[in-house]
Amino acid sequence: MTLDARDEVERFILGDRFACLAGRSAWRKGGITHRHYDLMGSEDSARLMALDLADFVDSADWSAKSFTSFIATFERPRGVDELRFEELLWEQLQLLHEQDAQSYRWAEGYSSDPQAQEFAYSVAGHPFFVIGLHETHRRWGRRPPFPMLAFNSHEQFDRIKGANMWDRLAEKIRKQDIQLQGDINPNLLEYEQLSEARRYSGRPKPADWQCPFAAREGEREPALMGPTSA
Repeated sequence: MTLDARDEVERFILGDRFACLAGRSAWRKGGITHRHYDLMGSEDSARLMALDLADFVDSADWSAKSFTSFIATFERPRGVDELRFEELLWEQLQLLHEQDAQSYRWAEGYSSDPQAQEFAYSVAGHPFFVIGLHETHRRWGRRPPFPMLAFNSHEQFDRIKGANMWDRLAEKIRKQDIQLQGDINPNLLEYEQLSEARRYSGRPKPADWQCPFAAREGEREPALMGPTSA
């Protein structure tokens, strides 16, 4: 099942409809770590993801010129609509956080409040921007053959910006999106001054949307283990 899933992910990322050129290049260069799980929104998947993402953070190269990402795909459920996918996305991220918070504190310099502008999702003490993709996504370039979550590092984003590569990369992605869809993904432009959590699922949100995620109390306390421990 895992080998078949990897083949399907490769066809999707290298296909004509995938707009993220950096992701396509990273896949070809071996910069993307892919893991396939059974059920999205389950404790078993969360437990395995916590271990896999901790390994990924421990070994990743965040340099601007070697783009890397962690992709989680799920065998089921298939074909859910965007509302149900969004529910599953936050269920999975909540369960993943419950596992992660046993060993790691929240990423330093980022808020754990999903309504805050400074929010970033944290795993293994590292800040991530999460991108949700699924078969019925309204954007053609975000329709993999099964539910998918991509974890992209904020630290790497900062290094790309520091190397003056960000604007050029964003422009290429937007041109690709226009060629495919006819317009720029409005989710990239909407509410840019609000929490990034609004953009994880890809579904446009009303101004009063409330994120269902809640970080555990005391998650900023020193962890029992992990990279922040002495």
